[in-house]
Amino acid sequence: MGESHERILQNFLELLWWPHTEGEIDMPGTQLKVIYDEAYLIDYPTASCETPERVAAIMHVLKKHYPVITPRPASEDDILLVHTQHILREVKREPDVFQAAIVAAGGAIMAAELACRGEPTFAAVRPPGHHASPGSHWGFCFFNNVAIAIEKLMQTGKISQALVLDIDLHFGDGTDNFFLDSRGVVVANIQDNSRERFLEKVDFALASHEYDIIAVSAGFDRHVQDWGGTLTTEDYFSIGRRVRNQAATRCDGKYFAVLEGGYNTGVLGENALALCRGMDPEAK
Repeated sequence: MGESHERILQNFLELLWWPHTEGEIDMPGTQLKVIYDEAYLIDYPTASCETPERVAAIMHVLKKHYPVITPRPASEDDILLVHTQHILREVKREPDVFQAAIVAAGGAIMAAELACRGEPTFAAVRPPGHHASPGSHWGFCFFNNVAIAIEKLMQTGKISQALVLDIDLHFGDGTDNFFLDSRGVVVANIQDNSRERFLEKVDFALASHEYDIIAVSAGFDRHVQDWGGTLTTEDYFSIGRRVRNQAATRCDGKYFAVLEGGYNTGVLGENALALCRGMDPEAK
């Protein structure tokens, strides 16, 4: 067993007993919160690259810097805001998948609700969701966490318009499919293999639309040491800071991020931390 694998395994084991708090907690020096639940460590049947160690690597870093809160699972009614009964029944056939997936959707819902109160959050959820469409799913995704969270805000009248900023390596087709005909939700899938043009497109998306909240589909697989080979760790900080600054002036500081892809566990924690520091209202 290599040193890197041993380190990730130790992170995973630490999280199995590490105490975290249900509900809000206070921690000096920051307002940003991290949402996490042990259900995200369930080793359910999926692709070999989409492992519990992904979240373990992230939380090993983030728990040292930010308060952590646990979400409630999403209800079936929440899932049906976006997905068909067929998809719900299909996912329920795999109990481990279903348990992780409803808690992941619940984490995104909590992140969105806290953001509406001016409390930015990063939801370190698993499984990811942006490839889950209303009547189908693929790409390691089962329920569309971000779409469910935004649609619930829309249906309850907490917002009337939103921007979904998807920075994952892969096009978030599920989110795009659901909101395709929406007058109130813009889905900006940022796709470019040039670092400079990618960041320019982030700026354009943030500056070109009206919105009451920003939701970041936070994929880290475009990192220079991941599949995409484009963005640096500092770029994730820069994206987080761009989101924070635009939200402060355009939507009363309402923004949140939800984990999507990212598969190099050796750098995943630091990349997530960089995004969080950029988003953190109190970080300089």
